[in-house]
Amino acid sequence: MFKRIAVAFDESPEAARAFRSALDLAKLDAAELTIVTVVENLPAYISYVSAVAPDVPVLLTNQRRAFYADLHRSAKDTAEREGIHLHAELVEGEEIEGLLQAIDQVRPELLVVGLRREPGGLSGFIGGTAHQLALRAQCNILGIR
Repeated sequence: MFKRIAVAFDESPEAARAFRSALDLAKLDAAELTIVTVVENLPAYISYVSAVAPDVPVLLTNQRRAFYADLHRSAKDTAEREGIHLHAELVEGEEIEGLLQAIDQVRPELLVVGLRREPGGLSGFIGGTAHQLALRAQCNILGIR
C-alpha cells in the first residue's frame, strides 16, 4: 500500500504513538520508514542571554541536537528489533516549514503524525501542526490519537 512512510517525531507521547503505528504499518507493507525531527529555533529572548554570554545559544542548540540524536538512536534500536531499517532526518528551523522541507526531500507516500488528546474535540486540532500539515503537505497524512 505505502512503500515510503515518514513520521513527525519528537519526545512527545503523541509522536511515540505515531511512531509505533508507523512501525506497524511499515512491517505490514515492507515499507521504508523515516522519522523526521525539527530542531526548532531558539526563542527570541535568548538574544538577551547571548548579549551577556555569547556561547549560550550555541551550547543550547548543540544540547538539543544531542538530545534528538539520542532519541533517534533509541527509535532505530526499536525499529531494528522489529526488523525494520529506519532512516532519521534532523531539520533545523520552524516546526511546520521544517517538516514540509523534510517531506519534500524524503518524498513519503504517507506522513504519520500524533494528535494531541485535548478536551474540546476538534477545536484543539484546528490550526495546530497536524492541521497545517494536512493543508500543505504533498502526501497522504495519517493522524494517530
